[in-house]
Amino acid sequence: MSKKTLFPLERELSEARNELLNSIASRPLKKSASTIEKIKHKICREFIVYKTANAMTQKTLAEKPKIDEALMSKILHYHYDEFTIDRLIKYLNALYPNIDLNLNLAS
Repeated sequence: MSKKTLFPLERELSEARNELLNSIASRPLKKSASTIEKIKHKICREFIVYKTANAMTQKTLAEKPKIDEALMSKILHYHYDEFTIDRLIKYLNALYPNIDLNLNLAS
C-alpha cells in the first residue's frame, strides 16, 4: 500500500504565487556585510521579535513609533538602506523604552 501525496490545487498554487509576487521579500544579510549593515540587521530583527512575541500586525506595530506601515514593512524585511542606525534605534526605543543594546557582532 503506497502513501498518496496531496499536492495543492492549481488555483491554490496560483493564489500563493500572486501573493508572493505582490509582497516584499526579506533581504538576507550578505556574507560581506559591513559593520553598519550587521548592526542595522540586528536592530531590524528586534522588531520582528517584538512583533512575534506580542502577536501584532505590521500596522499595529507601525503605530507604536508613529511611522507608516510601508516604512515598517521595510524594517521587517531588512530593507534598511534608507535608515540610519540612530533612526532605527529611535523607532525601536518606542517599543522598548529602557533599551540596552548589546552589539556582539561576532555572529
